[in-house]
Amino acid sequence: MFDTELPRFLDPRKLCDGQQTITGKVELSTLTGFCSYLQSDQGQVSVELHFSRDNAHRPIIKGHAAIKNVQISCQRCLDAIGIDIIGDMNVGIVLNEEQAEKLPHEYDPWLLEDKKLDMRELIDHEMILNIPIVAYHSDCAVATEYGDKETAQEKPNPFEGLQALLQKD
Repeated sequence: MFDTELPRFLDPRKLCDGQQTITGKVELSTLTGFCSYLQSDQGQVSVELHFSRDNAHRPIIKGHAAIKNVQISCQRCLDAIGIDIIGDMNVGIVLNEEQAEKLPHEYDPWLLEDKKLDMRELIDHEMILNIPIVAYHSDCAVATEYGDKETAQEKPNPFEGLQALLQKD
């Protein structure tokens, strides 16, 4: 199902008019923005996109992009952790900022330049939006003490004699 490489550029208006569905894959290494958050650029993003028009005849794209076991830094120990990232898309294609402002809030606006949709850029942005805020191992063991226990010096309590003075009164 997802074994073919997606083309780099598409004409979304024609695909929306024909209510087409596109499935395929994108090499992770081609998504430079998303890869800047990762520890490895190995893998493939599986993509399924449905092009159509809504009731107001606006071109829209619905679908999802997913990658399994992508390597991201654990926020506790900074080692690699493998996580699955799934991004659901609900995009409205616009030609200018005015159309973007009028777009209903259920759609994320995507400004179309030169009548072509750069699939890598769209997938790159959607995957970045779905990176977890904090990723960490569930059984992560991080040292929480600084220095050796032997080097810690015991200091005398400055209030030690105060209690005895208060009891005399």
